[in-house]
Amino acid sequence: MDPDDRPQRPLDAVERQAHAWVVRLTSGEATAADGRRFRAWCEADPLHREAFGRARRQWEQVRLAGEQLPAAARQAIAASPAQRWSRRAFLGAAIAAPASLVVVAAIRPPLGLWPSVTAMAADFHTGTGERLQIAPSPQLKIELDTQSSLRRRADAQGEGFELVQGQAAIETQPGLRLALFAGPGCVIADEGAVRLDVRNTHGQVRVTCLHGSARIEHPQGRLQLQAGQQTQYDERLSGVVAEAVASDVSAWTEGMLVFRRAPLHEVVDEINRYRRGKVMLGESALARAPVSGRFRIDDPDAALEQLRLTMSLDLRRFPGGIAVLG
Repeated sequence: MDPDDRPQRPLDAVERQAHAWVVRLTSGEATAADGRRFRAWCEADPLHREAFGRARRQWEQVRLAGEQLPAAARQAIAASPAQRWSRRAFLGAAIAAPASLVVVAAIRPPLGLWPSVTAMAADFHTGTGERLQIAPSPQLKIELDTQSSLRRRADAQGEGFELVQGQAAIETQPGLRLALFAGPGCVIADEGAVRLDVRNTHGQVRVTCLHGSARIEHPQGRLQLQAGQQTQYDERLSGVVAEAVASDVSAWTEGMLVFRRAPLHEVVDEINRYRRGKVMLGESALARAPVSGRFRIDDPDAALEQLRLTMSLDLRRFPGGIAVLG
């Protein structure tokens, strides 16, 4: 029997708990109570901390092996011994974790350690803390923010793309028609030079027109945006248009995050996009506390420290990049 094909030993109870915590804390459904229980679990026994660190590293092994699979599939060539090893490495790492967790991992990657299945199918993708600039044509420039995925999509009248997830800054020149699909809607830029910021996260799409004009085509209707205007939509097109501060919206392209009396939970959510691991609020009462400030996106831990100092909060750090603020 090939050593790589040997069955993996079953996880013990503590290891199963550690894997469950990895998934729970990154499911998007974790609560402040979960944060307190996780902290208590880690503090109850040093072995718990060690098991959590191992669980996090196992998911990293799955990521490293899994990253090779989509490329091999796209090349459509016979697997070499090295490629077969990669597949076995992936399966071995997967088998080492409970099967239900591996299924969840493909849909909601724990700790953002690797792209989701949908993101891996995209033409362009950025990982945590990364940004990417592309120029599909001389008349079009696109910059992707962290944890963003963009794929080409056919459009009979011009350039067509879909922002699968994340955020993109877009600049078009006169003579180009751009159709950018995001969620259930589509942003059309075909009236001269246009600059847009489009964000698609958690099922909510935010479109900001920074220069020129653009329109949104949605199953529920159309909406025109002029420079300095912003709107949001999901399955519903509210039609509400608000004024936007262009420098704040596009600050990420300069490596900064800007908040003006934003609820603390929104600030933490944004920091989580740029930081490996997961930051949680330890007290739900803090979630709506207003925060104003500027933070560098290349040093999210400095942002956490700044929040700790200015708001007199406690900051507890745990293995796997987990931090509890509160």
